[in-house]
Amino acid sequence: MLNVSISYQHGTGDVNNVFPTLGGERDSQAWNVPISLSFATHGFVNNVSARVNRNRSATRNLFAFTRDVAGEAGITGVSTDPFDWGAPTLSFSTLTSLRDLTPSERTDQSFSVSDTVVRTFARKHTLRFGGGYTQSALDSHTSSSARGSFVFTGLYSRGGVVGSGGASGTASGNDFADYLLGLAQQASVQFGPGALSFHSKAFNLFLQDDWRVRNTFTVNAGVRYEYVSPFTESSNHLSNLDVAPDFTAAVPVEAGQTGPYSGALPDSLVRPDWNNLAPRIGIAWRARPSTVVRAGYGINYSSEAYRTVVQRLAAQPPFATSATSLGTALIAVPLTTPLALAGDTAGINDYAIDPSFVLGVAQQWNLDLQHSFDRGVLKGFLASASYNGTKGTRLDLQRAPNRGPDGLLIEGVPPFIFETADADSILHSLTVRLRRRMSGGLSAGGSYTFSKSIDDASSIGGGAATVAQNDRDLAAERGLSPFDRRHQFSADAIYELPFGPQRRWLAGGGPLSHVVANWQLNVNLSAASGTPYSARILGDARDVSRGTYGTLRANVTGEPVDLADSTIAAFFNTAAFVAPLSGTFGDAGRNTIIGPGTHSLDAGLTKSINLGSQRVLTARVQATNVLNSVVFGAIDTVVNSPTFGQVVSIRPMRSVQFDLRFRF
Repeated sequence: MLNVSISYQHGTGDVNNVFPTLGGERDSQAWNVPISLSFATHGFVNNVSARVNRNRSATRNLFAFTRDVAGEAGITGVSTDPFDWGAPTLSFSTLTSLRDLTPSERTDQSFSVSDTVVRTFARKHTLRFGGGYTQSALDSHTSSSARGSFVFTGLYSRGGVVGSGGASGTASGNDFADYLLGLAQQASVQFGPGALSFHSKAFNLFLQDDWRVRNTFTVNAGVRYEYVSPFTESSNHLSNLDVAPDFTAAVPVEAGQTGPYSGALPDSLVRPDWNNLAPRIGIAWRARPSTVVRAGYGINYSSEAYRTVVQRLAAQPPFATSATSLGTALIAVPLTTPLALAGDTAGINDYAIDPSFVLGVAQQWNLDLQHSFDRGVLKGFLASASYNGTKGTRLDLQRAPNRGPDGLLIEGVPPFIFETADADSILHSLTVRLRRRMSGGLSAGGSYTFSKSIDDASSIGGGAATVAQNDRDLAAERGLSPFDRRHQFSADAIYELPFGPQRRWLAGGGPLSHVVANWQLNVNLSAASGTPYSARILGDARDVSRGTYGTLRANVTGEPVDLADSTIAAFFNTAAFVAPLSGTFGDAGRNTIIGPGTHSLDAGLTKSINLGSQRVLTARVQATNVLNSVVFGAIDTVVNSPTFGQVVSIRPMRSVQFDLRFRF
């Protein structure tokens, strides 16, 4: 049997910004063509599949190809390509940063083919084996800071000297005053090399056996091998820093070259990771007719890191322009010349990755107990309890090794990020569920989850990457994961309204009966505790002088963090944190402030009308946040911010959506 389908999507939309002129537009197109072929021969069933996928997205700000804003402002050393035109990025200690939309063009393409063979032996074993091959391509054109990025701390308007003592922050200066003076403490640029083309290949092999030991006991065991190659660039426009083991030196090295510390390097600058063997096992045991026990263990690998890494390696000298200028107490960085003070560090990379970087590993295990109630008060109910655990190893860790208490450590080398695979994580989760099967037109269910996740990784959970505060105290990075939610509850119900034929009321037919028949009400309730935040310091002059921005955490005072009655103006106890002394790192842990919880009640009404010949008209009205409750969103945890401790956003209020669909 041959199946072929073609899917195409196209979308355009505006990208809004608090400052209207810093918005833009986004355009996207997507093609997806899956093909599958199934056939049987000599007792074997073959399932062959192929897939072609292409996704293209483009983002433009309002100035690209129209107006060179940075050039008109007299800023030199930035990109003059009309593709990159726009406003520079301005970062403040106490004000909202201004960032223009970054122009970009990106096309992701992939071709994959796989084959799965199934054979049953002696009615007890169902063997599955096969493999697959994938070829991926990524074409990209973007620059992270083509118009320059400037950090203002208030250092120059206060007239002080960095390191002269006192607490961090800008208490006696004003960051916006520094901006009006045109004096930044840090400036950086990155643009080029233009359009790039990246490539990667992957293949996998697997073997799996479904063994029916007896009617009440089944074992599913298998093993999978995966290989994913690091990305290469068509013109070998990749550059890394070869870093000494003790972080006393760093030397630029290009694709395919030999580094003084790492030896011969491949074109990808990251050595292939061949050790990706993933065993998996699961069991299912029907202990009693109404009770089932399931358990399992497996290993998974994540290959997405390669895609991010190669784009950062390509955005570095000598193929791209990249430089960071650091001001001192006596010499600032003028807005018009972000490269003028870069000196010997101009043209040297600011990102490095360990050539032996390997893919992250997730070990997962679970135990589930499920019981059906066939009599008594709970007849018709299904209850279950499950435990899930996940241990992550070889996860991303981003460090800043060229940073000491008094500034940069390696002479002639700018501040740089060093990425390794030395982080780990652990998650434990317990869930209980209760569900009532559809009976009398009503079904309902609910679940509660208690969980905790801890890590010291930089980008786990899909959040923005965070650089370790102190490279000589990496243990201090261990804390709650950014996505950790200690408590989660959800409940739902579906009720078929009792009107129309074969219902309690208006069952006799007629126009009114047809109007009110076949309506279904659905209700969903969800509630969860908040995710954690870190108490941070932004724009500290001493920290910026070390070449970093936004990684410094606060000191703790010993007072409790939580308040008995949280409000918009005071969500947590701000007296629990203070800025650390100048030149020191904060002793507050990562993610020690628990943010606002969430709750929502959603409801909808659906009616389906059968028009015959497989034609169905469906009308639906769906409302979210039915009670129009105010639910707190983000909070400000920047100690030296004027809104420290306050709620700075709320979640969406009530919305109602109407849908009308016709299937034929």
